[in-house]
Amino acid sequence: MFIDLIKRLIFGSSDVQIAKKIKSVCEKTLCPLDIRVDSFSIVFFLGRWLPFSVAVGVTMGVIASLMDLIVIEINGFLSTDVIYLFIYPIFVAIITGMVIKNNKEVAGPGIGFSILHLKSKKYLKFKYIIGKLVISVLTLSGGFIAGREGPSFFLGIGLGEWIGKAYGFGKKFKNMLALIGGGAFTGALLKAPLGSAIFAMELEDMYDFDYRPFIPMIVASIVSYLTFSFFRGNHAFITLTQKPIWDLNSIPYIIAMGFAVSAVIYIYTLFFHFFVEFAKIIPIGRRPLVGTIFAIPFMVALYYYSSNIEVLSAPVHMTILSDLAQLNFTIPVDIAIIVFTIIITSFTLGFGIPGGLILPVLIIGAALGNIFGHIFPHQMVMFTLAGMGAALSAAAKTPLAAIVMITEMSHDDVVIPMTAAVITSYLTSFGYSLYLGQENIFRSSLKDFKPYKEYPKKDKEC
Repeated sequence: MFIDLIKRLIFGSSDVQIAKKIKSVCEKTLCPLDIRVDSFSIVFFLGRWLPFSVAVGVTMGVIASLMDLIVIEINGFLSTDVIYLFIYPIFVAIITGMVIKNNKEVAGPGIGFSILHLKSKKYLKFKYIIGKLVISVLTLSGGFIAGREGPSFFLGIGLGEWIGKAYGFGKKFKNMLALIGGGAFTGALLKAPLGSAIFAMELEDMYDFDYRPFIPMIVASIVSYLTFSFFRGNHAFITLTQKPIWDLNSIPYIIAMGFAVSAVIYIYTLFFHFFVEFAKIIPIGRRPLVGTIFAIPFMVALYYYSSNIEVLSAPVHMTILSDLAQLNFTIPVDIAIIVFTIIITSFTLGFGIPGGLILPVLIIGAALGNIFGHIFPHQMVMFTLAGMGAALSAAAKTPLAAIVMITEMSHDDVVIPMTAAVITSYLTSFGYSLYLGQENIFRSSLKDFKPYKEYPKKDKEC
């Protein structure tokens, strides 16, 4: 009687068959879900991917540490007299011309070629890895405004492929192996393991990146970062003595800065790719020297106009980013830094000198942030960091990586204001990319864009 009373209270009738109802619910919900533990995938990850990721991380961390050590030692000598920083690039340009004459694949920033290489079925030749390593170390040592991420991503994908091959992975995994290596090497040299892993995935597939390599990539990146930090120390690349602050009143100005950043990066993209094409009329072995000779007067002008030698040693310590974030540069100096950075990198990196485009982009974003920081002087750090993130997002189409990477490089949190600038610059930069090889799915009508793949429905039985 008590059970019938409970049934009437709950179901409104005492004739309800509870057991049948529960069975019916199970048949409709639990059985189709096919919940199970994929033991094979777990064992495969722990037995193959995890050891591979650790091996890649240690290898990339050791090589990155050696690169950093050599770069700093060479720069220490060059910095004893500023004249060396104007003579040394000529020497590097001659060496680079000799190397790329028979190995054109190692010329230039590296990421554009890497993106195209990821779409191929071939392994990166070992001689390309050695050639890129040698001329990149020389370039990053001083005189040039060149980022670390271009050479590191190029070297990482090559080493990742070959280490994966040694581990017995087939060609069907080549793309994942390369991405894991590229993310790990970049994570070490930029001291941004999470941001670099996301950067690698966003870079390959704009707007629709593949999550499959994320777990082994983040393991490799963290191991690489820890290995690098063990040998080279754990300090932020963007060293800040002031804490970034912001308030709601500055948000409209941050959004306006996002528009300005997108416009400047658009100009930079047109300018840079024009000189990449223009350089092709010159024999490939002579391009680096010709471009460097054209760039040296602008290097001299930038040094004397900014009175900052760190701008000529930017890849070594990235101190110029810290200076722009905290020092109140005059607006004419900020504009000079932007204009000369665009011209110098177009004549050097565009003519075949190896080096990444992220550092020039970050310098441009920081200088624009410094300009907007004049409106709110006490928020200079925040505007500068947000400007860097916005510039990286617009140039590389990597909005999430931009936010995470700048946070890791500065060891400070300006996620909310930076997100406002990043979204603005990202949305207004559809249609162009600083990196060759990236495809923009929004070039066609938005009605053709499918945010997810549709799979045929299959009937399941319990």
